Amino acid sequence: MSSDVRQVGLFSATMLVAGNMIGAGIFMMPTIMASIGSVATLGWFVTAPGAFIMGYMFARLGRIRPVAGGPYAYAREGLGDFAGFQCNLLYWFSNVIGNIAIATSITGYLTVFFPVLKNPLFGVFSTIAMIWLAAAINMIGPRVVTRFETVTTILGIGPIAVLGICGWFFFDPDVFVAGWNPKGLSEFSAVSSAISIMFWSFMGVESASVAAAVVKDPAKNVARATLLGVLIAALVYVLSTTAIMGVIPNDELRHSSAPFADAAMRVFGPVGAVIITLCAIMKACGCLGGWTLVNAETALATARDGLFPAMFSKTDARGVPVRGLAIVATFMTVIVFLTMSPTVGDAFLTLTDISVLLVLTPYIFAAVSVAYYVQKGMTTRSLTWIALIVIAYCLAVIIASAGTAVAISMALGLATAPLFRAFLAFNDKSGNNLGTKL
Repeated sequence: MSSDVRQVGLFSATMLVAGNMIGAGIFMMPTIMASIGSVATLGWFVTAPGAFIMGYMFARLGRIRPVAGGPYAYAREGLGDFAGFQCNLLYWFSNVIGNIAIATSITGYLTVFFPVLKNPLFGVFSTIAMIWLAAAINMIGPRVVTRFETVTTILGIGPIAVLGICGWFFFDPDVFVAGWNPKGLSEFSAVSSAISIMFWSFMGVESASVAAAVVKDPAKNVARATLLGVLIAALVYVLSTTAIMGVIPNDELRHSSAPFADAAMRVFGPVGAVIITLCAIMKACGCLGGWTLVNAETALATARDGLFPAMFSKTDARGVPVRGLAIVATFMTVIVFLTMSPTVGDAFLTLTDISVLLVLTPYIFAAVSVAYYVQKGMTTRSLTWIALIVIAYCLAVIIASAGTAVAISMALGLATAPLFRAFLAFNDKSGNNLGTKL
């Protein structure tokens, strides 16, 4: 169902892409990068170009096939039902875990005003409250969500961009150099360690294509919104994070739960710190709302295709999946309790590592599906080379990652095979035909 309440234009779609990326990664990024050292800034030379190439691929795919579901839709059409199911389930799990990480970062900045939230238990309840607030806003409708994210993106990015620019006037080369490589890693090892978390910063590049069903004139606006959103995000990331690492000493920065607030205190004083903190909270709330929209649209599209539980396909008279939003919020609440950590930084890092590794398979599948559209004559062979670069880039991120996150992500990936058979059997009994293409 598509109605006026579900339609958004180019500007709102661009803010959805930029807002999902910036709010998803920037607010805890300086702290995570500081755990590696200033040498981590070299990672932007790898991740930013990779994000542009990936953004270009999704822009092209969004132009030739402006269908709801993004990576899932391309994988199912180009590679079949199982690939579509696997792609969707991993993408959905990635978004669920990523949303929890965003809500966790909001709690981190709220500790500036409410220090009691540093207590792990109180922090958990704060994070859960943010999750349900985002779900409630989405229940009102996509237009409200995108307007909310547009406003919070402008209010959030503006002051943060100002901090990123003004921070350079307080940039101390000695501070930056002193924190260059505290662990004594080689440059290659240090950058490899940073790639996964920095890749998280650009997650959301596919947001416009996922939400194509609610974008006006998607054949044009999905592509434009994707490239403009990546450009805005890249500029804000590089300017702000590098400046902060030259303002705050490494030892202090890597223990900060609100790095932008701490930097603002040094640059603008107490009043500036309060303003930046409020902007960070608003921006992250807008981002959480936007990612909740993406997650709801993904579940809705795949449930209607018979590759996700039917309860996610139910909508109200306005076409809003209220029941699905409530189910997801409940599921996220359970995960928050299961992943409770002593510090905000630890929880954020664990969640983002898993989220990044889960989303890489859908990105790879979307790139592989390019061959299908080339064979159908829907696009030129030049896009195949872009797709190959995207695949190589995603595989490099997996190789650079290590530890528990890889094991968890692999286990979930392998679990998609038996889950697919279970869904197939259930839908066969219900008379659904999973063999029908998009």
